[in-house]
Amino acid sequence: MLFKCKAIVIKTIDYSENSVVLKCFTDTHGVQSYMVNGVRSKKGAIKPSHLLPLSLLELEAYHQQQKNLQRIKELKCTPPLHSLHFDMVKSAVGIFMAEVMNKVLREENQPDAPLFSFMYHTVQLLDLEGEKVNNFPLFFLLQLTRYLGFHPKGIYSSETNGFDFREGIFEPYDVRNPYQLAPSLSEKMSMLLQSNALEYKSVLMNYAERTAILEHTLDYYREHITGFLDLKSHKVLAEVLA
Repeated sequence: MLFKCKAIVIKTIDYSENSVVLKCFTDTHGVQSYMVNGVRSKKGAIKPSHLLPLSLLELEAYHQQQKNLQRIKELKCTPPLHSLHFDMVKSAVGIFMAEVMNKVLREENQPDAPLFSFMYHTVQLLDLEGEKVNNFPLFFLLQLTRYLGFHPKGIYSSETNGFDFREGIFEPYDVRNPYQLAPSLSEKMSMLLQSNALEYKSVLMNYAERTAILEHTLDYYREHITGFLDLKSHKVLAEVLA
């Protein structure tokens, strides 16, 4: 059947000299893979620039439940992204986000409207952000846990001043617990968890603090998502978090 849907590009995989497999997260069919022919051809309607990670698309495509690869009839880059793919720092964040999406979104044909809406608007938020995006990767990862089913429990307080990333809870800090964040980092993490799209930038952190929270947040993901191994784009974020 022919469907119209919105999609977020996760990645492309080279298939032949002029063809790629496009992996997307769609609003109507969840994760889907599409064969796109003639991408590198001068006459091709779909260009590589249309398929960059996190590009937002409107697709008209043929979907057959029993097939692993679907076919696209028409593709539009809309709404257009103005800075994400041209700003070096935003691009690094975008590549990181796309890699996270690739690892956490595995089930095909499983639509998830709240998760799609979060991802879709987060991409637009990053694209439109006019200030430094140092905290954005942390904000994205922590807010994403709400939609993946392992959002941290509780908040930081003088009594619950240590975040245990194995149990996913703020609890009394115990220096002997190797799975806890130190109180100062637990407080920053709690602030990010409670912040919205306008407030996350006001959480003041230095490079060492951002790096430590990022490492522990990725450990938290590994505890809850099977196969969530080290990200290839992880080190690229060094420039963003500086």
